[in-house]
Amino acid sequence: MMTRIIVTAGARTAITGWHRGQSDMTDDQLAATALSAMPSQPDLVMLGNTVGPGGNVARIATLGTGWEATGAVTLNAQCGSSLLAVGQAAAHAKMTGQTVVAGGVESPSTAWPDGQRTQAAFAPQGFPDPDMTYAADQLAVDYGISRQTQEHYAVTSHRRALANWSEFLVGGRDDDGPRDVRKLVGRLRTVTDHPKATVTALTAARIVDAAAVIQLAPESDADHLGVEILDYRLVGADPALPGIAAAPAIEAVLAAHHLSVSDIGVVDIVEAYAAQVIAVCQRIGLDPNTINQHGGALAHGHPWAASGVIALLTTIQQLRTAPAGTYGLTAAAIAGGMGVAVLVRNL
Repeated sequence: MMTRIIVTAGARTAITGWHRGQSDMTDDQLAATALSAMPSQPDLVMLGNTVGPGGNVARIATLGTGWEATGAVTLNAQCGSSLLAVGQAAAHAKMTGQTVVAGGVESPSTAWPDGQRTQAAFAPQGFPDPDMTYAADQLAVDYGISRQTQEHYAVTSHRRALANWSEFLVGGRDDDGPRDVRKLVGRLRTVTDHPKATVTALTAARIVDAAAVIQLAPESDADHLGVEILDYRLVGADPALPGIAAAPAIEAVLAAHHLSVSDIGVVDIVEAYAAQVIAVCQRIGLDPNTINQHGGALAHGHPWAASGVIALLTTIQQLRTAPAGTYGLTAAAIAGGMGVAVLVRNL
C-alpha cells in the first residue's frame, strides 16, 4: 500500500497592501508568524520567495521560530514557488517519512521601501519577456475576453472573498483587500500602452505582503485536515504568453491520474489577472464561474511566492465540507512561461 501524504496543518498571515498593515515585517518575520502556528516542529521547511533580501530566507525564518534542528531551503519559481514547494515537500515526506512544512512569503514593503520596484529578467535575450500586464492584455485579445467580462469576474472575486474569510488566518491582523468594488466598473484607466488594452487596476491583482504554509506528513493517527496531496506538475510553455501556462500544468497532472476537469470538485487558480484565469478556463473547458469560490488574488492581492499556498488553503477549506473522495486542484501561471498545478483529495 502506497504511503499517503496528508495535510496536518495550515496557516497564513493577513494579506495586506504594499506599505500598509504589515510594512514593518520582513520576509523572515512574516514567515515565522505562519510557521509558529504549526502544531509541531517539522524536520524540514521549504519556502518560496522571489523579491526578498536573498540568501536562505527559509533558514532565517526557521531559526526565528526556534527550530534550530530543522533543515530549511528557499525556492524561487516566481508565482509558482509555494505550490512547487508543496509538491517537492510531499515527495520528500514520501521518500523519508519526515514531516515537512511548505509555503511561501513576500514582503515587497521591505524589499522596496522607497516604492521603486526592481525585477529580474524572466527570459534571456532573444526570447520574449513581456511586461506581465501587457501579456495579460494580449491574452485577452487572443481569447476574446472583453473588459466587461474581466471586471465582472473581479467584482465576483471580491464578493466571494468578503463572504468567505479564511479559517487559517494567524498573526492578529486582518486582510485589507476584499471590498465592494462595483463603483469602479468602467471607471478606471487601462494600465499599459497595448493598442487593445483592457486590464485595469480592478482586474489586476495588487502588490501585497503575506506568508502562507501547510504542514505535510505521512498518514498516521495524528490529527490532520482530512486532505491528501496526490501529485503536482511544473511545466514550461510560451514565455510570450505566461498567463496561459497554468493550463498545460493542469492538463499534465490530470492526465497522469486519468482524470478530466469534470472530475474535480474544487478548483482554485491564482488570480494574477482576470484575463489570465478566464483564458485558462477557456483552454481547459471550465466555466470561470465555478472556480475560486472563495475569491482570490484579485480581491486580496498577489504576494507572488505565497499566492499558491494561499489559494491551496482556500481549496482545502472548501474540501473539508465536501464529500469524501472529492478532488481539488490548485494552479498558478508563472512569469517566464511556466505553470504549476497541485492535485489533492479529501479523505
